[in-house]
Amino acid sequence: MRSMMIAFLIAVATIGAQAADNASQVFGSANALYLQGRYADAANAYESILASGYENGELYFNLGNAYYKSGRIQNAILNYERAKRFFPNDEDLSVNLQMANLMVVDKIDVVPQLFLWRWIDDLLMLFPVQTWGWILYGLFLAMLVSFSLFLMLTGYSERRASLAAGMGTSLLFLIVLAIFIGQSYKDANVQHAIVMADVVNVKSAPDDRGSDAFVLHRGVKVQVMDSVNQWWKIRLVDGKVGWVPQPDCEVI
Repeated sequence: MRSMMIAFLIAVATIGAQAADNASQVFGSANALYLQGRYADAANAYESILASGYENGELYFNLGNAYYKSGRIQNAILNYERAKRFFPNDEDLSVNLQMANLMVVDKIDVVPQLFLWRWIDDLLMLFPVQTWGWILYGLFLAMLVSFSLFLMLTGYSERRASLAAGMGTSLLFLIVLAIFIGQSYKDANVQHAIVMADVVNVKSAPDDRGSDAFVLHRGVKVQVMDSVNQWWKIRLVDGKVGWVPQPDCEVI
């Protein structure tokens, strides 16, 4: 397991001194429990930090590792997926999530996606939406500086260079703005969950008396499409749709 103490301290640096100190102490204790092989106790300690209102990618990553070692695969996948919100391209996280998914009973074939849509999805997931926001801000400042120099400079070559820089940064600004809007919309409107129950009979309607559509097992990732009377309408990556009781799944 990676050492996460420095990153965790940075993440809680903005909260009260005593609260931050307590959280960092629990985080250190949880790491020590993990190294001692007391994975269930480590998971409980990490969960207590989350219950206090703190969250970051490092914490979810460590919690996923503790659950994985404890054999609670669905909890491991849930927390690895939550960590991905902070570190969408972290190699260690991707490997661990892949290993956890290998232990899921249901092997669901993904519906092939057009290259363009797959490329757009990969681009949206390149950075978290907050990072895209900072990139957008930096490009906006660069655009302002470039056009300001164009207005202030008197030399032909200097004005030409500043104009070219301004047009280039403007184009990049528009591209990143489109990505930022797309990622913000996706984060706000596309919701996924993990099946937490060992076995779930997916229904054709939001009713216990409805006919069984298919069966899912713990650890499967689903897209939540709708909610009716404590039931979720879900879609699988292969296109299958059905209804599951909300307690049987947990939103990422």
